[in-house]
Amino acid sequence: MASACDSEVLMVSVVHGAHAYNVAVAVSYELSVQDVVVRGEGVVGPSCRAIVGKDLTAVVSHLVKPSYDSDYVGDLVVTAYLGSGATRTHTLKNMVSRGFAYEFNRESPPAMYRQSFAHVGPMKVNSIGVADTTNVTVA
Repeated sequence: MASACDSEVLMVSVVHGAHAYNVAVAVSYELSVQDVVVRGEGVVGPSCRAIVGKDLTAVVSHLVKPSYDSDYVGDLVVTAYLGSGATRTHTLKNMVSRGFAYEFNRESPPAMYRQSFAHVGPMKVNSIGVADTTNVTVA
């Protein structure tokens, strides 16, 4: 049974290729799956739901302006401490940097930047690409 201490409680670092994001404050990533529904003869429900596409995207929010533009390909590596004191690493392979956003609200400083990423390269059809272990790797 999982323990509450298996949760991630402190972000240690976010690195894309050779570039470390200084003062990263938030990270999110999402694997989206596109299905095609195939219905058998004489049935209205799906007989098969086949995967025809996948896409992996990520966003990193940080306090220091990014030092490079879009189109840089590298692994996006997020490291965090667990409540137990152990470390968990998320590695998203072959992520290309895309646009970034700047946001500043005088009522809730500091200013923040958001860098977006998208996966490039093949993905396995029958795999979600995320291993449920201490080291999470999305290929």
